Amino acid sequence: MKRTAFLFVLLGLVVLELLLFESFIPYGWHHPVSWVLDRIFAAQEYKPHPNMDWEIEMVLRQHHSVRIGFYLFTAALATGNALLISKVWKAWRRLKLTSPQT
Repeated sequence: MKRTAFLFVLLGLVVLELLLFESFIPYGWHHPVSWVLDRIFAAQEYKPHPNMDWEIEMVLRQHHSVRIGFYLFTAALATGNALLISKVWKAWRRLKLTSPQT
């Protein structure tokens, strides 16, 4: 039971890591990646503003300090998530080695 819980937590953290790394790819690549993720995790589309993605991208291009801060914050989140992934992976392997073989 614990192994299954650790596996689900590990898979959730890996998906979160992929979503965090999506913010580092160029603007033109977001739409194909988001389209694939939307096919996997279907949700009702919500568009508060038709060109919100492009406006955010323009602000990030005009204000380099905001872009650097955003990248540093995202990198810190991705690093923390990677550390959590490694700890869960080690705990899952340790639990796998100590569980009796059937």
